[in-house]
Amino acid sequence: MREILSSAFVERASQQLPWFAVVLLVSVAITSLVSRERRRRLGLTRFLLGYLCIAAVPLFGVIVLRSALREGLEQAGHGWWAALWLSLFSMVTFIVVAQWVVRRMPPTRGWLRGYRQAGRDIWRNRLARWFGIRPRD
Repeated sequence: MREILSSAFVERASQQLPWFAVVLLVSVAITSLVSRERRRRLGLTRFLLGYLCIAAVPLFGVIVLRSALREGLEQAGHGWWAALWLSLFSMVTFIVVAQWVVRRMPPTRGWLRGYRQAGRDIWRNRLARWFGIRPRD
């Protein structure tokens, strides 16, 4: 395991961090443009914190962790297929565990709860409007 987390792993991860940042910023910008109502209800800060809780973990797992781990495994002597499957398994495990932590640990639990509740409220209002149902007061 030590040779996997060698300088090749760290070097590859540091090369991928700018790409992670760019993809994360683009996704935040697109979501911010598309989800004006949610942003209006939550305010910009709570909106960004909630969205980052959802998007950062899988993007980091896919872009940074998996590519760096795959390259580290290949340089440690594992074959291409073995490196591919081990890095895929590690990435999925990281994403599942990290999302579990984000959903249940403060302060991210509160940020995520507010973001999701605003989405539910928005969709409830839209569906009521589309189906001609009067909103409850």
